[in-house]
Formats: sequence, C-alpha cells, structure tokens
Amino acid sequence: MDPADAVRARGIAPGGVPRTLCPLCGDPNLQPLLTLRAGPLLECPTCGVRCTAEHGEASAIHAYYSAVLAHEGKADVAGRDDGVFEAIARTQADAMEELCGPRRHGDLLEIGCSRGHLLAELQERGWTVTGVDVSDASVEEARSRSRGDVLLGEPGHVGLEPSSFDRVAMFDVLAHLPQPRQTLSDVATLIRPGGELVLSTVNEDWPLVPLFLRAFRAFPSRTAGLRDEMYEGQHYCYFGRKNVGRLLESAGLELVDVRPLEPISVRLFLHQYGLAKRVAMIGMRRIDRVLGSSRKMLVLARKPR
Repeated sequence: MDPADAVRARGIAPGGVPRTLCPLCGDPNLQPLLTLRAGPLLECPTCGVRCTAEHGEASAIHAYYSAVLAHEGKADVAGRDDGVFEAIARTQADAMEELCGPRRHGDLLEIGCSRGHLLAELQERGWTVTGVDVSDASVEEARSRSRGDVLLGEPGHVGLEPSSFDRVAMFDVLAHLPQPRQTLSDVATLIRPGGELVLSTVNEDWPLVPLFLRAFRAFPSRTAGLRDEMYEGQHYCYFGRKNVGRLLESAGLELVDVRPLEPISVRLFLHQYGLAKRVAMIGMRRIDRVLGSSRKMLVLARKPR
C-alpha cells in the first residue's frame, strides 16, 4: 500500500465543533487557505497558525484513536511490522539524546505514547517511564510492552502529580491536539523546574510549503495524494518554527532550540512509495540538507527554575 493510500484509509479525525478563534492567539478573523478532505484549512492573520475549521469533542477523539492506531497502513504489512515500530522508537530516542544530551536517568513522561515502543526503548536506556494516551487499544498494548505506568486519558486529567517529571516527550502529537495551548499548559505543570519538554511536529515554515500550496490550488485533483499526506485528516493544528515559541511561552515554558527533523516516512517508509514519488522525495531530502530545513521539526523547551 502506498503511504498516501494508508493516510486516506485512516479517515478523518472527528469534527463538529466549529473553530471560531485562533488556537494560539485567539484572533477571530481566521481566513480560508486551502480545501482539505475534512473541509477548509484556516490561517490566522495575526500569528500564522493554520488549523482545520472544525475539531472534535474529547470523547469522539478518544474513540477515533482507539480505532485508528499509529502508523496504521504504513507499518503494518500482512499483520506484521517487521521491527518498524522499534526502529521508529530508536530513531526518536536518538534524536532526543542528540538534542538534549546523553542523559539516561530520571523520570520521563511520554504524552501520546501509542503502543509503547518508545517507552520500552527509553526504559532500556535507563529512564523511569510513564505513558499517557487517549486510545484504549494503544494503552492496553503499551501496558503489555512497558514496565512503567501507562494511563488512559489526557495529561491534565489522569491524576499525575505536579512537578513529577524531569522530561516530557511528545513525538508527533502537537498537530493532533484540538486545543494545544490548554494541553501544553497542563503538560507544563507536570514538569519539574529546570525540566524539559521535547516535541516533534510538522513545520509549517518549511521553505517548500508555499510551492506546494500553489500546486494544490492549481492542480487539486492531480495533487490530492500529496496534499493528504502534508495535511492529513488526523491533524487539527499546524505550527512553524516562527510561532511554536509563542505557543510554549503561553504555557509557561522557555524555547531552547528548534532543529529540522527528517520525516519518518522518508527515513523508514521510502521503499513503499512508487518510483516517481521516491525520486521526488530523495530530491526534496537533498534540498533540505542544503537549506538546513525539513517538513518536520524537533523542539526543546525548558521550565524555568
């Protein structure tokens, strides 16, 4: 299965709640930017955040992610993952150590822990781990894989004690949050003074984004597959390196570093694409290396002492 087909097969994250205010700065004058499968993609004229015109209620989002697991369709081939999930976890753990340093001790919380592969990897590296996820199915699997606690729900509603963690990890979670400011504020309360938040997410300030947006508008049917991958139906909000610091500051955290992060699809799933897409993706990877950019970014923030 082509990964673009896998993205479409997951369906669209729940809607029904209109987005009337920017999820970052609260500006009510959101402007239509692009038409997606889920409806309009809006842009804030004040802070530049892009978001879907609707998002779902918490209960509907929990049900959706219990039915649609992480990387479904990409990593699962005939019911097997052939070590792909473990490879993703090692890649994420290595990226975190490169960003933060080689520390391998302390209390670590993973928000959106999915099936528990990163929890297990970090546990092997010396961390005492706790996981949180909104998917019943993922939490059940993660509990069987990790020796740490794995809790079902959202970080502000699962009974975790404030200032309990030296580091919080959120890999590929931010874009899925309907109310990112509130969630990050809840997360910040769980971090000890001087502790860290590491997150990865889509970088909407990627230099190639304006070119793709023009192509999507000019050739909507011919570019549908690529548009679905760039603005997939599971995402609600898109930040860039220019405004992610403002988001973190609103939650009481200090931005420390933002680095380009090669997308997992390029690193591990390239072989699943057709020849033309493979060639195009290799070309974009070379451009990114010259520009020092990427469609994904890795962000480090710290809680003031």
